[in-house]
Amino acid sequence: MASTPPVSSLGAFAFTCIMKRRYYLLTIGLALSGMLLCGLTGAWARDKFSPSTPMQKQVARLVALWRFDLTKYETRAILGKAGEMITRPGTRLSPAEQKDLVENYVRLANEARRLESEINRIYADPDEEDPAAASADLQKRLDDIKKLMHEVRPMVETILEKQVSQTLKDMGLGTAGTLWPPLAFNFSALPNYLVVSPRDHIELEAGVHLRPDLTIPQKEQIEDEVAEKFDVSTLVEELGGLGVWPTMLTDEANLSWILNTIAHEWLHTYMAFHPLGWHMFDNPQMDTINETVATILGEEVGAEAAWRYYGIPKPKPQPLPQTPAQLPPPDPNKFDFRLEMRRTRLKVDKLLSEGKIEEAEAYMEARRKLFVEHGYYIRKLNQAYFAFHGTYATGGASSDPIGPKLRELRSLTPDLATFIHQVQGIGKPEDLDALLAKWRAHPNQ
Repeated sequence: MASTPPVSSLGAFAFTCIMKRRYYLLTIGLALSGMLLCGLTGAWARDKFSPSTPMQKQVARLVALWRFDLTKYETRAILGKAGEMITRPGTRLSPAEQKDLVENYVRLANEARRLESEINRIYADPDEEDPAAASADLQKRLDDIKKLMHEVRPMVETILEKQVSQTLKDMGLGTAGTLWPPLAFNFSALPNYLVVSPRDHIELEAGVHLRPDLTIPQKEQIEDEVAEKFDVSTLVEELGGLGVWPTMLTDEANLSWILNTIAHEWLHTYMAFHPLGWHMFDNPQMDTINETVATILGEEVGAEAAWRYYGIPKPKPQPLPQTPAQLPPPDPNKFDFRLEMRRTRLKVDKLLSEGKIEEAEAYMEARRKLFVEHGYYIRKLNQAYFAFHGTYATGGASSDPIGPKLRELRSLTPDLATFIHQVQGIGKPEDLDALLAKWRAHPNQ
């Protein structure tokens, strides 16, 4: 039985507790202030850095009732991350236990998506008289999975945040052992994104974030209304991630993609403090530079984290042809999505440059059906599709020379951190050309 300490010791003990409590509260307060700064910066950036075109305001007004409430998301997300900052869920697990937890969560997320698709198919079947009864077992299984996912999600998010943060720091993206802005993300329902492009050429002329709960008929209603009013190409596309802070991410994907996208979206929050982010929507080229830099970083950091923590082999780079002459003939025994999408984009560019708008649109619809036949469900393939997916200049939907330029610049820089520190100062497309010329002349600088 412990003896009672003397009064003087009790006073010293109380003083120590008070000082520790004040220090603890101060630390939390400073952390919360930093989180609020990141959140406000992310929200401000996403609100300010939308396409600065006359069409943007008109479209935004037209679809105002469907807009995504970013402020509401930020408020809830920052409060949630504040709680996780204190409790640090999952960090007391061993590395092996963390690995198992994350892998099992990803499997559950993909099983949940499969069950939802099966349930939707039952409800869509006109011959099914009682879809509720027919899908009851599937619905119970889905409810059980979602309950379990909800319970472990904070732990999974914290583990992945820690793993990707450490990888970024080890690859030279930290400062004095810290990462700014701090990496934080949520697995959450992402907003849809309304993309608007002119019909006579491919360009992101307007983009508006919409509610995540839109049905396909609602998406088509919005697309048709905007397209008819302004004679434009439109698409409401699902997002996989969004670079606000905390960043938003879907969990309905494989683990390599998730790790890649966590890093990709963090880069957008990082660039909000640098010229490359400030000028993101000055013009389509700056948007493409931003997204392509984020893609390059995401690929490298995601692959390193996947190998380091989960033993997933790093993929080999697969460069795409840049001109029609470089395209190989189609392989009848193998359908290559990236190659066929690049083939499609180059043909569309040619038709539009010749003023053949209707012919280009008919060609895209025929190609869309081909992709669907090979298991790639694309609801709409049009100018708006390429305006959105084409900003990722390393993918098959792009024909922009920015992608090869950035790939070359990355190959000339000694490491990823140097590459990021070089490109973060880009404020206009010509800056990329100047950087590339400098590194070509002095590759060992």
